[in-house]
Amino acid sequence: MTLVSMYAGYTCFMILRTAPGVASAAIQEDPSMEIDLTAWGRITSLGTTGGIIGKFICGYAADHLGGKRTFALGLFATSSCVAAFSCGVTEAIFGLTFFGALLAKSAGWPAMAKLIVNWYQPARYGRVWGIIATSSRVGTILAMLALGALLQWMSWRWMLLVASGIGILATTFIFRTLVDHPVEPLPLEDDGRETSGVSDDHPLAGITLPAALRVFFCSSRFWLITFSLMGLTILWDFLFFLPSFLKDTLELDASKAAMVTSAFPAGSLISVLTGGFLFDKMSRRRMSWIMGLLLLFAASCIGTLTVMPNLHLTPALSKVMAAVLLFFFGVCVSPCYYIPMSVFSMDFGGPHSGFLISLLDAIAFGGSAVFSFFGGELAETYGWDTFMGLLVFVAIWSTVTMFFFLRTEAGIIDQRVEQRSHENQ
Repeated sequence: MTLVSMYAGYTCFMILRTAPGVASAAIQEDPSMEIDLTAWGRITSLGTTGGIIGKFICGYAADHLGGKRTFALGLFATSSCVAAFSCGVTEAIFGLTFFGALLAKSAGWPAMAKLIVNWYQPARYGRVWGIIATSSRVGTILAMLALGALLQWMSWRWMLLVASGIGILATTFIFRTLVDHPVEPLPLEDDGRETSGVSDDHPLAGITLPAALRVFFCSSRFWLITFSLMGLTILWDFLFFLPSFLKDTLELDASKAAMVTSAFPAGSLISVLTGGFLFDKMSRRRMSWIMGLLLLFAASCIGTLTVMPNLHLTPALSKVMAAVLLFFFGVCVSPCYYIPMSVFSMDFGGPHSGFLISLLDAIAFGGSAVFSFFGGELAETYGWDTFMGLLVFVAIWSTVTMFFFLRTEAGIIDQRVEQRSHENQ
């Protein structure tokens, strides 16, 4: 039931996070609003900044308040902020309420990290995160398709209120069903590769957070995954610009643009589940090649989207081709975005895993916030070709850093296996 509760709750987190993006094109078309693409970029950037601050607050809360309370309170606050966003009339109000929504939404991932550490053995971390990550994609798909369809017969304000209501109902469900710890201790199940985040002999057990931070910042593993995540977060937050990109380049209306965008999370729904099982079963050395190739293919998808307007395709064919490219883009990006960072945080962070996973996210979101702040103006001033070219560079950057991160992880695991072999002799 714990897995079901987390799955349902994080699905709602992602519906709420995506809902303002679904409404973005309609807000820009609303004659009563003075919101253009540049203003929307600033609103998105402010929301991302809220997410950054929320990472630190919620990561600390998860380590000290526990997973259940952090998760449920975060979902309730996110729902309330989306409801307030629906009442916005100025750029400042939209920005502040989106700031609050993403700050509260930051509670989801570190809270689940604490729950997973309590409920599952390290040998199952990859597949559990793979299953949970599909809830993120299910939530995004539902938001794109269902909320996008609602825009055809209700205003964007009412659509956002519907999303907020779903979140409030889910909060009630979470309070009643989520449990922090199993009644019985977990059976021992160790594959010889990982260190449990709750074991007493973890290297960070018993040390303070400032001391743990010094360990994090002195680790090359930490910085390699951080640099890769910065690029992956920018690629993921391309979702906020996708409806406008499709509307401008393929001349789709707001509703159809939102629905085509749903192909991105649909692709990731398949890959994160498969990727989680592969991450548990395959060596990190082999995963470095697999994930490197996935990210290179993601870069080629972006490049193809960029040149599509020059191919003079029919509107129907353009829409189908864009959906296919976005589908495979989601397939390639999602397992690289979710799984290595989540597994690494629980393995390396141990008792400070909630804060570590939030710290990694916060730094990555910082890069995304800068990109979002200037991204809308970049597209409006220099065109979508420049914007998309920068995304291709970001994808290549993520490819290189992810490859070397996983190669480093492979070396660490080899050292552990060798050390345990000597101890058993």
